[in-house]
Amino acid sequence: MKTDGAYAAFKAVAGLMAICVVCASHASAQSDSSSDVLKGLKAPSSPERPWLPPDMTGFAGVIKAKGEPEADPQKDYDLAELIDLAERANPETKVAWEQARQSAAAVGIAQSEYYPLLALRATADYVRQPVPVPVSATTASYLDLRTEQAQPVAALEWVLLDFGRRKSGVLAAKNQLLAANLGFNARHQEIVFNVQSAFYEYCKARGRIDVAQSALNSALNVQQAVEERYKNGLATAPDVSQAQQQAASATFDLQDVLAKERDAQVVLAETIGLTPTVPLHVVDFSKLPVPTNLEDSVEQVIDRTLKQRPDLLAQVALLRENEAKIRQARSAYYPTLAFEGTAGGSFDNAQMKFLDHELPSSYTQQPVWGVGLTLSWSLFDGGARKHKLELARAEREATQHALENSRDKAVSQVWRAYTDTRLAISRLDVAQVLVNASDKSYQQTFEAYQNGLSSLVDVLAARRELSQARYTQLDTRATLLESTAALAFTSGDLGPQLLERKIWRPEN
Repeated sequence: MKTDGAYAAFKAVAGLMAICVVCASHASAQSDSSSDVLKGLKAPSSPERPWLPPDMTGFAGVIKAKGEPEADPQKDYDLAELIDLAERANPETKVAWEQARQSAAAVGIAQSEYYPLLALRATADYVRQPVPVPVSATTASYLDLRTEQAQPVAALEWVLLDFGRRKSGVLAAKNQLLAANLGFNARHQEIVFNVQSAFYEYCKARGRIDVAQSALNSALNVQQAVEERYKNGLATAPDVSQAQQQAASATFDLQDVLAKERDAQVVLAETIGLTPTVPLHVVDFSKLPVPTNLEDSVEQVIDRTLKQRPDLLAQVALLRENEAKIRQARSAYYPTLAFEGTAGGSFDNAQMKFLDHELPSSYTQQPVWGVGLTLSWSLFDGGARKHKLELARAEREATQHALENSRDKAVSQVWRAYTDTRLAISRLDVAQVLVNASDKSYQQTFEAYQNGLSSLVDVLAARRELSQARYTQLDTRATLLESTAALAFTSGDLGPQLLERKIWRPEN
């Protein structure tokens, strides 16, 4: 019965190993079956001809698989609704979120090194060993020894002392997570700013359509008036041709603006994360409120920028991460002390045969265990630790210089956006006065021309001035909105606004 028990233990351990091999083979077979396109893959045969790809249907299916929230074709979206749609549809937010989740997992990996490692180990072997034995002075034979052994044990390894190596690793991972979370928020702000910019450009293009249509109507009115005067003998043929040329030019300008409006709509859809084929309607440009003053000075805005802009704070976190990596590289010069222990059982069966006589088999079933401390101290590694420390220091210095460069650029960006906003605010009222004056001038000049008191050249010039004034007012309004959005983005003020909307952020 004891022999049967050892044999059963031996078979159990061997069967477990066989199952592991079969599972690994099955997983490999599944992987091979899903990558038929890689079978027989070679480099192009020559540089003169394109490479003929195999059947890539499976790859194309992955590309086509896209679930996106569709825009409501019956709805006029305002800017806040477009931003909400972009945060749900744009894949860049999902990429940044997954990167933050990866950093969170890295923190868990670093913290797991504080815990002991417990593993189950099993060995099973069958050995036949012939041993030569002298029988007499002239005769020799051998002893046929056969053994079966199975030994399952639980092994425990726990690092007790490493002079701050694990602590530095956890600190580096946490700073990396902090940088990833800040980068996630920065990506949200970037997407929001891009949507704002594309939205304002699209609205400006739509507004230019109205201005171009108004200019065309004015040109047609002038053409009609000139033709009437020509019929009555009060205008010349060159006057008619000039009026017709102005109307044709206004028609061309309208078509050009329509094409730019289409391009602006495509850019807006791409910025949101929608395909250009998705119908998208937005609110009227004239309904957007515009700021009338700047409450804070540029110095106050710059000071606030350095405290809250997420990309700058993320670089500070990366700087702290590299400093932790330096401490981790230094700790590699010190030893580690670990506790090791094993506990399990040994099942052995031995049988001997000598001179055709089979001796009784011997069976043992005993517990095995052991505990101890292991001190490991690397004395020579070919300079690996030295170079790793130099690499960590270089990365830290590079991050420091990058942070200083980003800080200087951020200050310049804030100053430029602030001055652009202030200038646009001051120009907005002037643009309105210019439109009113140009409209009054055109109306009076056109009326005078109809009464024979003004020339066609004066009418056409007044019409062009009115169209240019309307374009100037439209561009000034759009520039003010764009510079305001740029100021909120470059200063980091966009972040608190998004937090008030309770954007979805990854858990630490």
